[in-house]
Amino acid sequence: MVSAALKYGTIVAVVVAVFYQLFLKTLIFVGMGVGRHVQPISDFPYQCRKIQDERLQACEDMWLSEETRQLFFACSDPFARQQWMPNFDRFNVSGRSRTDAVVAMDIDKPKGNSFEYRVLKTPSYQTGDGHLYLVGLTGKDKPNGIDIALVNGRPPRDRETGEYLDASNSGGDFSIELFETGAHATELRHKETFEHAEIKTPNNVAFRPGGGFYITNDHGTAKAGWKFHLAPFINNGDVTYCDVKGSCGIVSTSHAFPNGLHFSTRHNALLVPSAHTGGIKVYTPNTPHPELTQTSSIPIPYPIDNLSEDSNGDIWVPAFPKGLEVLKAYADPLGFTAATTVFRVRRQGEEWEVEKVLEDREGEVLPGATAVVHDARTGRVFLSGVVAPFVSVCEPVGRK
Repeated sequence: MVSAALKYGTIVAVVVAVFYQLFLKTLIFVGMGVGRHVQPISDFPYQCRKIQDERLQACEDMWLSEETRQLFFACSDPFARQQWMPNFDRFNVSGRSRTDAVVAMDIDKPKGNSFEYRVLKTPSYQTGDGHLYLVGLTGKDKPNGIDIALVNGRPPRDRETGEYLDASNSGGDFSIELFETGAHATELRHKETFEHAEIKTPNNVAFRPGGGFYITNDHGTAKAGWKFHLAPFINNGDVTYCDVKGSCGIVSTSHAFPNGLHFSTRHNALLVPSAHTGGIKVYTPNTPHPELTQTSSIPIPYPIDNLSEDSNGDIWVPAFPKGLEVLKAYADPLGFTAATTVFRVRRQGEEWEVEKVLEDREGEVLPGATAVVHDARTGRVFLSGVVAPFVSVCEPVGRK
């Protein structure tokens, strides 16, 4: 009797230990931020303000064109995000936004509390139902203009009848959309739609120098169902590369909710953050091939979203010190804002140096940021959030 109790007690202890390591440890210390000291915004040498504008809401991502001084936002409707956001288990197709748009802001042209901006038209975009459902965004300056790549989380449709399908069973019908524009942008000219079996659950996109792009499939092959929900815990996410001809293949596996990746030409590195376990994995491409070799990692134990790089080569990192607050922000986007932390990562030789630059414990003025962009010329920091009904700008105190 004692022997049996000891035997089964040992089995239970092992099961509990494994469950803690696989599920609870990350949830408690990374997701919930238990024991983490979170500072108020007043601790930091910035003056921050909200820009509240109906067209600058639910902007999940941003990218700055250094050449044209335009900041591009991927914006939506906070309440529509509650209903349709297939990366985040929101599968109500009937509640989706019809007003998602890319906004171009002229950051050297202040206007009142904000800056001059334009909501960009897409007259040549005719794919699917003709609407964009914006998730990640990136761009690149080139001699004769700007390329913009968007993650488009389309609702699933029957290919023959055109009828909408039950997304809770099939998940989103994702594509990567390539556009071009230029200085003083008023519209995006559609160049190409990339659809492929390996474009499964894309979270963000990063151009690869020389052609093609990388994406993070944040839930890997699982678009819906139980495997979708378990994907972050079983490291089911991947990094996939697509060439200019539209052929795609997985180049890195075993990621826990890989998020807003960034390719740094300056550092010849692909940086892949995790929204589940935290940290950033750093890869070097095996040029001329797109395959990757992990060369280092940057230990930031916070859920991390969309990375960006400023003109100094510094990497800017939006993070959630209390990650599960994002769920509360989804439920009440007008009444609650998740806490935000911003890190700056600088390369020092072969090492990466991490510094906390901003933090807003109470969500007073920062937007539960899923994206942060630093303008090195002025020192301003721009922040936006996937369900936030505003964007924020922080001015460094004392800078002339």
